[in-house]
Amino acid sequence: MKEVLFKQKHMPMGFLAVWMMVITTIQWIMLDLYLPALPILVDEFGVTEGELNVSLNTGIIACAVATIIGGTLSDRFGRKLVMVAGMLLGIIGNLFCGLSNGVFMLCVFRGVAGFGSGVVDTVAMAILKDSFTGKRFQKNMTILQAVAAVGPIFGPGLGAFLINMGSWRLIFFILAGSVLITLLPIFFYTETLPPENRFSNRFSDIAKEAVQISKTPAFSLYLGIIAFLTIPVWSYVAVSSYIFIDDFGVGNTGYGIYYAVGTVFSVVAPFIYLALAKKLTSRMITRVTLVLMLASGIMFLTIGEISPVLLILCVVPMYVSEGIIRPMGLVILLEEYSYVAGTASALMEFVVNIVGAIGTAIATIGWTSMTHGTGVITMGCVIVAGACWAIICARGYLKKRLDV
Repeated sequence: MKEVLFKQKHMPMGFLAVWMMVITTIQWIMLDLYLPALPILVDEFGVTEGELNVSLNTGIIACAVATIIGGTLSDRFGRKLVMVAGMLLGIIGNLFCGLSNGVFMLCVFRGVAGFGSGVVDTVAMAILKDSFTGKRFQKNMTILQAVAAVGPIFGPGLGAFLINMGSWRLIFFILAGSVLITLLPIFFYTETLPPENRFSNRFSDIAKEAVQISKTPAFSLYLGIIAFLTIPVWSYVAVSSYIFIDDFGVGNTGYGIYYAVGTVFSVVAPFIYLALAKKLTSRMITRVTLVLMLASGIMFLTIGEISPVLLILCVVPMYVSEGIIRPMGLVILLEEYSYVAGTASALMEFVVNIVGAIGTAIATIGWTSMTHGTGVITMGCVIVAGACWAIICARGYLKKRLDV
């Protein structure tokens, strides 16, 4: 079976795949690299944690919107032009983040960088879809998802190192330079979507299709489970630096280490899912994710404040739960709605990013204890996700997909 659909003229196909993976890793690092700087910026800008966390939200929301817009633009105008535009936005956004003199400027240009990141992530995946098929495509996509988690694992540690080397501004200058370097191979890239294969769908058509899918109870309810099991993860991400640095006093480097240890499980989780899928049905695995998230919420409320080591133990089941439900949900819903796979995929990614912004917002609304606040958020999300699951089971939605 032919596994290369479009062969590059000026670069090896292996290099193309690695290039897309590096690009994706850099985009994910953008989110976490400046987390160790948040407590510093609270004092330097004279703002509250909630006000500063708007900078996280603007980046996440802009990335979510760009996911849909970027994919559509690349379908109409080609991958190369849209990729260049997205990376230029990333360079400009990060440069001006590094020059920010207040929280408003930081939020605006985090939005610019986030929009560029969303465009680049979407186009990178599209380029892989244009170029490969069969087992080679599956392998590349599996590796792509794994390397995407490298950013959350090593980002805070690298950010802490850069702060110790210079200042928080160095973080954004390094990001801008990294995006510029990963842009350079574009000069050797052959467009994978020639004009004759491009689509002319309007945004209004895609929006109508997305609305129709979202009205389907099976889709919206299972996507609700994925979304509500994602919110606790983003809530923890938003407040982790304050908890480790301010509450536990572990310092920037210590925070980077603890954070990395926790997020390793987000890399391991998809492989746990693959192992479970050989022995359990999707219905049983969904129940496992709900139980794991419930356990995490209880642990946050009972032992999370005692020590940083115990806090990491609270985080492990949360990361495993989210890391299982995300790829499994993607498989279930895209198989069920394969006739509109592109729109369904974009809608799922959009929703997950939006609820991520919600998670970062509610995590800093003024909890007496951010650790307990994360526990309350987690418990609330488990209750809602459990309600969605109860309706799915009672109505028999997705029965064929869940029982295999």
